[in-house]
Amino acid sequence: MSAKYTLGASVSCFDLFNLEKQFEQIHNAPVDFLHFDVVDGSFNSCIILGLPLLTAIRPHTKLPIDVHLAVYHPERFIEQFAEEGADIISIHPEGTDDLLGNFERIRRLHCIPALALRSETCADKSLLPALEQAVFVTKLTVDPGFSGQKIQGDSFAKMKALRKLMDENGIQTPIVADGNVNPITIPDLAESGASILIGGTSGLFLQGKTVRENAEAMLMALANFNVHHKKAQKANKDKNA
Repeated sequence: MSAKYTLGASVSCFDLFNLEKQFEQIHNAPVDFLHFDVVDGSFNSCIILGLPLLTAIRPHTKLPIDVHLAVYHPERFIEQFAEEGADIISIHPEGTDDLLGNFERIRRLHCIPALALRSETCADKSLLPALEQAVFVTKLTVDPGFSGQKIQGDSFAKMKALRKLMDENGIQTPIVADGNVNPITIPDLAESGASILIGGTSGLFLQGKTVRENAEAMLMALANFNVHHKKAQKANKDKNA
């Protein structure tokens, strides 16, 4: 992927009654892509978003759309969402026995494959081929589909383990943090290895501020972490020189 993605907007957290106004705010904010959650009622106990909404919004934005298929047997749906305008399609190893085959299916449909991991999933070496091929890997820190959840307690450790696994195997695939991402949690998420953020109700769509103001606050929190982290790395390097 040539573009650098940093901030995605969760479509499931949009004001769905006022989409035209919502898109005006999104397009006026430093948002890089849209994150479109699809949950099938079995992968988690809710059903959200679907083909009609993707069909409706695709003509009204040039932003790339990442369709996150939080479903079992994603091969049933990949072609449908590709035809309706998905740019990236994220699938779960917990939902399929043919992860790499589905990646190839996504590429044949001129979309970009990405990986997503449930909050309770611990990545292991069996995922290395998919992690290497994925444009990014979304690490959920909450259960998919329900907005307003707090980060689950062991999410940071599992994200760190994911980043360590990839680093040890020379894989530079970026980690996307998805779930309760806001200026308060961003430093810990970034410390755990996340470099791409999904904004939802707790960060990007906070009441009382515009989407642009919220987006800028999230990006500032990430930038501040990166500055302090680089300074700390340099100080440690100088100390050990």
